Amino acid sequence: MIETTDRFSVVIPVYNGGAFIAKAIESCLQQTVLPNEIIVIDDASDDDTARIVHAFNSPSIKYERNNENRGPSFSRNRGMQLAVCPWIFFLDADDIFHPRKIEIISYCISQNNTIHAIGHSFNIEGKVSLRDTDKLFTSKMKVKRFSADDVLLKNPMVTPSLAVHIQNGIWFNEQMEFAEDHDFILRTAEKFGIWYLDMPLCSLHRLPLTPGGISDNRWKMRKGEMKMYIDYCKRNRLYPAIPFFLVFSLLKHVKNILFLRN
Repeated sequence: MIETTDRFSVVIPVYNGGAFIAKAIESCLQQTVLPNEIIVIDDASDDDTARIVHAFNSPSIKYERNNENRGPSFSRNRGMQLAVCPWIFFLDADDIFHPRKIEIISYCISQNNTIHAIGHSFNIEGKVSLRDTDKLFTSKMKVKRFSADDVLLKNPMVTPSLAVHIQNGIWFNEQMEFAEDHDFILRTAEKFGIWYLDMPLCSLHRLPLTPGGISDNRWKMRKGEMKMYIDYCKRNRLYPAIPFFLVFSLLKHVKNILFLRN
């Protein structure tokens, strides 16, 4: 285990996640470097989510319930507001961390004091095992700095792969119900750059834009992406580029529909 003086909070937004939330929390409690706190933001669930969270009876778990359903952006922001640690990890209720995720990310942070935000690759459906993890520490522990240009057209990260410093002052856009993660990553990269580690340290229950969750509404997701591009162009006074980004997004939408039908 790597010694670390950093302190970490994990923020887990959840809505009706009774079928998954236990595995998500267990993946945090089984870390080789434990988080100082696990903040579960219940977005007004009407299933047994609260009972399952409270059943852990762990002093490191903080449970907060929204009075009404506010969406993942509000819930993640609320978790960051409640966090007492400088580094925030995000995890969705149906996803899990690799047991050494915090240890590995902590090591990367300790080796580079210019890192304000870092992400990594991911796997699907519980496949988070890494072969010869100790060897990976010495041979592949290289992070690459991505600029806004690197994440603008294609987002290589997902929210559960992110760790951000609370002093960044960047929040999720609560007006965006879709593509809010890409927007958050883009704005972070614009301000600080965002570092990337090509190691799958989390596992998603499903890929984005596949059936079974909020991403199932592909057209709303695409409209969220188009809003992100318009906001980006306005921030950077790139107004002539707006039609290009809108056409680019629409072409991706058509491609995804054709691909998912096959």
